[in-house]
Amino acid sequence: MKPIAFSSQKVIDGCRVQQQQTTRFDIRKMLLPLIVLSFLIELPTNSAFNQSEHVRIPRHNYYGAEPSLYYTNFNPFRPYWLNRPHYLDNYGGGGMLNPVQGRSRLSSRLGSTPVRDELEEEISSRLLGKSGKKQGNSQGNSFFSMRNPLATYEPCGSSNGEEDGICLAGPVCSFYGGRATGGNCRRATTCCVNEVTKCGALVTLNNTYWQAPAAVSSESTCGLTVKMDRTLIEQRVTTCQLRLDFISFSISQPNSQSVCNVDSLQIAGTINKVPIICGDNDGQHMYLTLPHAAASAQLVFTFGTSTAARTWRIKIAMLPCGSDYLAPNECLQYFTTAIGSVMTFNWKDVATGTSTRQLANQDYYICFRTELVNKQSSAQVATVLCVQECQTSAAKAFSISGTDMARSQTLDDTSCNNDFLLFPGGTSHPTVGTVRPRDRFCGTVFAQESESGSSQTICSTVKPFRMFYRTNGDETITATVDSASTGNQGFCLAFEHRLT
Repeated sequence: MKPIAFSSQKVIDGCRVQQQQTTRFDIRKMLLPLIVLSFLIELPTNSAFNQSEHVRIPRHNYYGAEPSLYYTNFNPFRPYWLNRPHYLDNYGGGGMLNPVQGRSRLSSRLGSTPVRDELEEEISSRLLGKSGKKQGNSQGNSFFSMRNPLATYEPCGSSNGEEDGICLAGPVCSFYGGRATGGNCRRATTCCVNEVTKCGALVTLNNTYWQAPAAVSSESTCGLTVKMDRTLIEQRVTTCQLRLDFISFSISQPNSQSVCNVDSLQIAGTINKVPIICGDNDGQHMYLTLPHAAASAQLVFTFGTSTAARTWRIKIAMLPCGSDYLAPNECLQYFTTAIGSVMTFNWKDVATGTSTRQLANQDYYICFRTELVNKQSSAQVATVLCVQECQTSAAKAFSISGTDMARSQTLDDTSCNNDFLLFPGGTSHPTVGTVRPRDRFCGTVFAQESESGSSQTICSTVKPFRMFYRTNGDETITATVDSASTGNQGFCLAFEHRLT
């Protein structure tokens, strides 16, 4: 760095003498303060929370973004075996029949590497100019080692390991109404957990939690809007999907016809079909596929007259286009573990008698990413997906459009017309008794054998692995009429990826 020269004059013996003196001034010492100042000036003007038409609200967090090399936790969104420990490490050795296994137990490192790259490029271009980007590794690397010091908007895990957020400097986290939790962020940033605790809120941050208000009134609505806008500093890539994780969810149960006629959650602004749900849905999840250049998606609770407690905590993750952890577009649920369990909405392992917990008009795909399985210490791609009833303590594990207690579907062609589970290519394993080749299942026992009183393991080699769950709009109106004594519950099925 060259010194900066200054000129001055002296009077010596009555004569003016001009002399030059040199003062050393290293501009590098001012670089970091300039970067900090530039962010402090820019951030409020480019944020959705400083626009006059929006109200600044506090927020929380949860899932969303691809892992960087600095993350070491298990990440089911990485394709197959990349950077993953053995899948059994995530299930506590409980076996494939435990209904709580595999229920979206995600490590939430749904990172957004393009976000980091774009921010770094923009910052370097603005502060160093074109020459700063082209000067080679020595100067470029010295700048990148301290680039973007105030906010990376990368996903992170909190110090307690139970919440997720985005990396922000403490003052910026406070600006957004978040809560600093320490976590695994770098460059003097903290894991900022964002939470919304009101109705009518606007969400623009990835990994935001929506917490139910302290009091929810009957005969009211409570909604939230997720805004997508690439011009916002917190959103620098296009969002293609939203992932909702229902950490807790409890509102009124459906009526006897399986219709959510008192309380319900409806979702708008997606191109995949999202059913109306109600009841108990702790641990469930949804993938919402957004239309091209989507501006927003809406989540709306509607409440009727009821004394039931209404609580929810929903994590909202924004998944950028081109990510390898996006779900197939038509899939409402997407499972990314080698073993686990899948449940219909409002299924719960509780004794309900003949009360109906199955929900009406539940037409959606349930998809499974093809996983690696270990065989003699070598990982191989699974060729078979097998499912069977979960082990339960009180509830029926499978109960769809049943006419008799403890019986699978019948042989006649009218069986499974109204409500059913379609498992393409599914066959019993091993084959028991005389069966008709079919992959549509209903009744109160999960079996391919007709009128069976014993459940079976059903396996399929058809890829991609998926199921289709369909229910009509009632229980006892449309023929063939379900028996009132069965109390259809939906299902809980344990799945496992295998080799042929």
